[in-house]
Amino acid sequence: MEDDRIKLQQCRRRTTMLEDRIRSNEHILYGFHSIEIDMVGAHSLGDLIDVLSQGIPKTFHNVECVTLACLDPEYELTRMLEGGQQSDQFNRSFVPLEQSDFDTIYQQPYKPWLGQFQPAQHGILFPHQNSVGSVAIAPLVFRGQLIGSLNQGSQKSTHFTSGAATDLLEHLAAVTAMCVDNTVSHERLKLDGLTDSLTGISNRRFFERRLKEEVGRWRRSATNLCCVVVDIDHFKQVNDRFGHHVGDIVLERVARELGKVLRSSDVLARYGGEEFVLLLPETPVAVACEIAERLRHDVAAMEFDEEVLAGFQVTVSLGLASLTPQGMQGGDSPGDWLFQQADSALYRAKNSGRNRVVVAAHETQVSAG
Repeated sequence: MEDDRIKLQQCRRRTTMLEDRIRSNEHILYGFHSIEIDMVGAHSLGDLIDVLSQGIPKTFHNVECVTLACLDPEYELTRMLEGGQQSDQFNRSFVPLEQSDFDTIYQQPYKPWLGQFQPAQHGILFPHQNSVGSVAIAPLVFRGQLIGSLNQGSQKSTHFTSGAATDLLEHLAAVTAMCVDNTVSHERLKLDGLTDSLTGISNRRFFERRLKEEVGRWRRSATNLCCVVVDIDHFKQVNDRFGHHVGDIVLERVARELGKVLRSSDVLARYGGEEFVLLLPETPVAVACEIAERLRHDVAAMEFDEEVLAGFQVTVSLGLASLTPQGMQGGDSPGDWLFQQADSALYRAKNSGRNRVVVAAHETQVSAG
């Protein structure tokens, strides 16, 4: 009888443990399912990171920090997030990495890893956390390519253990990878619609739309419409000498400098590569020439905080053209003619020594000095 009672108690304990495990698994499954639904509904990369960094700790006990590390060698994703003006807490949850960083963490075949936190290997995934005891890291693979890592950290060194099943974590990582690609593609479409993703100013599509609008106003108002095309001198040498990341810094600074003196009615856009374009409505040629010369001077006077660019001077060449109330020459549309004239003036500026302004038709040059 005693043996039977002991066996019955053991059976009940095993049944209770099994029921507890089932309930725990149901909670985990429900939690993962809820987070996945929220991720699929995210409209931006910022929203997606918010779901992960806040949703996972709220759903699962002893998970204090979550980061999303993404392959971002050209800082495209970083610029997307910076454009959203996110909080410091948010920014600590996103980790931009290069391929070489991931090579030290994952090897093919890419699989999740659970266990005690190893600072030398995992510290790069939790750059703002000082009390991580154990981690669960899952590679984000999309179309066969490693694009990132979903990282969970616990202060308890025994919370994540190497013997735990990883099938649910792998599924969450697969959904996360898909959502990262979707949100980034969506934001690229938004940016490509009207804004240049690197400099934050308008892009060529927006400029062409505004050019048509301003030509319509020019027809009605009988005032001058000026166009200035700006090109960074020897920009290929900047990329070749310092690298594309430094080239991006130069493009951003030039765009910022060009925008400083513009009125609300003026248009500044990145036309492509290292070329920018400005529209100056209701502006006499003499005034537009003064604006162009000031821009040339201000760009040449720029100083850079980056050590690699210390003492380096950036200059621009500018071509200026104008639609006057008297009209234009030739049979082209006014907008096309205006841009072509400014572009031709730009080439004359570059061919005659660079770092200068050339005004179309008048053949006026304002040289460096």
